[in-house]
Amino acid sequence: MPNAPSTETLTAQLRACVSSEAAAEFARELGTLRAEPDSTRLLTSFSAAARRLGKASLGADASASVHGPVDAVPLAPFTADVAGRALLLLTLAEAKPDALEDAVWNAYREGDTSEKIAIVRSLSLLPEPERFLDLALDAGRTNETHLFSALACDNPFPARYYPELEFNKLVMKAAFVRVPVERVQGLDRRANAELSRMVLDYVAEQEAAGRGFPAPIWLAVSVSPPPGAVAKMLSYTHHESAEMRLWAVRGLARLGPERVAPSLDERLGVEADERVKAALVEAIELLSPSDDRSRSQ
Repeated sequence: MPNAPSTETLTAQLRACVSSEAAAEFARELGTLRAEPDSTRLLTSFSAAARRLGKASLGADASASVHGPVDAVPLAPFTADVAGRALLLLTLAEAKPDALEDAVWNAYREGDTSEKIAIVRSLSLLPEPERFLDLALDAGRTNETHLFSALACDNPFPARYYPELEFNKLVMKAAFVRVPVERVQGLDRRANAELSRMVLDYVAEQEAAGRGFPAPIWLAVSVSPPPGAVAKMLSYTHHESAEMRLWAVRGLARLGPERVAPSLDERLGVEADERVKAALVEAIELLSPSDDRSRSQ
């Protein structure tokens, strides 16, 4: 059975957050779809999922995930209707694989924002998820902040399948619309020199206009920072905002140049915020030469 672990995990999570009557009714609905796989039937069930299952959080902790064909998908953002709609898609994928692609697109085109959110959160669970790249790109360009957030945050699809230019645009859009950049999955893996340049230009523009910017954007500076990036980030380790200092330190820890360790060590001596101090200690450890680390263990 395709994606059997995904189906079993989602079913168990859904049963835990809806009434026994709702769970039984939905199980019958899935059984009917499995026996008579039909796109029209799926669309009807897809539309009714929120009314039948509600929108309660699955209650999954931050580490809980379900595995698709390639990536693990975090469950923390899933609600009952999202889980139910994902199960409907997985059931059709099992029962009538050649109908899935058109059904996903039809559900996306005809659905409201909550239905589209369920689709983009389900993409990495579906067979051959790369075929839905155009759909994900469309969601990444939307003006619907909740839909964009569902694609950009806690979702492995963009980092896995987005071209570099589109991924960079997604990260910068997340910063502009104040979607949590730190929740863009795979950011450390997909960071690149052009994204670093875009981040520095963005920071300079915000500074010149006297505007703030989301502190986690420092995570988007790559391991090949352009000239001035390290100095700029070091300057923000002295910022009046502890939040800005925290993310500047975390960004520096990703850069890797050992020459910043002395500056961070100096900052540690005067830092008062406990979260920032912990981040400094971790960064200094990461930036220390490997032989120094081995001697300290």
